[in-house]
Amino acid sequence: MKVLLAGIFFVCLNTFTGSSFDTITKYLSINNYKWYHYYSIGGTAAIILFIFFLFSIGGIKKHLMLKQKNYYYVPVLRGISFIPVLLIVFFSLQHIPINLFTMLLMTSPFFLLIFAKFILKEKLNYISWIAIITGFCGVIIVLRPSLTTLNIFIFLVILVAVYNAFNFTIVSKYSYITSSYGFTFYQFVPFTLFSYLFFIFDPLIPSFNELILFVSSGVLVMISMWAWNAAYHIAGKYSSIISPFFFTQIIWATLYGKIFFSEQLDSIAVIGIIVIVVSGTVAFYNRNK
Repeated sequence: MKVLLAGIFFVCLNTFTGSSFDTITKYLSINNYKWYHYYSIGGTAAIILFIFFLFSIGGIKKHLMLKQKNYYYVPVLRGISFIPVLLIVFFSLQHIPINLFTMLLMTSPFFLLIFAKFILKEKLNYISWIAIITGFCGVIIVLRPSLTTLNIFIFLVILVAVYNAFNFTIVSKYSYITSSYGFTFYQFVPFTLFSYLFFIFDPLIPSFNELILFVSSGVLVMISMWAWNAAYHIAGKYSSIISPFFFTQIIWATLYGKIFFSEQLDSIAVIGIIVIVVSGTVAFYNRNK
């Protein structure tokens, strides 16, 4: 029971910190902050704090060393592929509501099933396929697509959902090459370094309030990434129970959207969310039966 509760806790920690990061990112993006100021300063602070944390629990070498050096390219490629993802997050939140952004990310479980079939060679029965199709119908209900509502950022966020599913699939397949801390660290560092390529040509000395926002966001996103890995590392055998708790992120996104950005959800969107959540829960449960 303790293991199960720990898994649920880390899942909920992931959704809370992830939504908090999205909220700060949206605030900064709509107030014309430069992404490379935001990510370079916040990322640097998060990496420094993360290194101190690793020292406190046994040292950097123990937690970051690759156990299978022949597969060094796996964390490297994951880190490089994370660069366009964070750019999409920043610019998408500038143009679409945070609750819609989160709803689109909730399509990840359906892509995860598809990747599980073709990469992990898992078998999908008809229930899984019905859940996938129904889940995407929920997305259509939420979006109610028309020429006036669809824009490039909606499709880009769906690509982020695809990335999240593929990313988890890769971590599942190559989990033996490093720890959850290692996967988190190697995913985070490349984008921070990439941000500095732009920062050095347009430096910024942030005010105290800006520094708090930048550092908080960097720490939040790193905690969110680590909590995702920790949840499955600790309570992987209960994944069919803990996975549906990832959908609690829409609660935080809706709350933050209403408080900070005056965003509203209508009844049709709520119906679409329910369809997505129920389909995703069925998909998770059926996969892990």
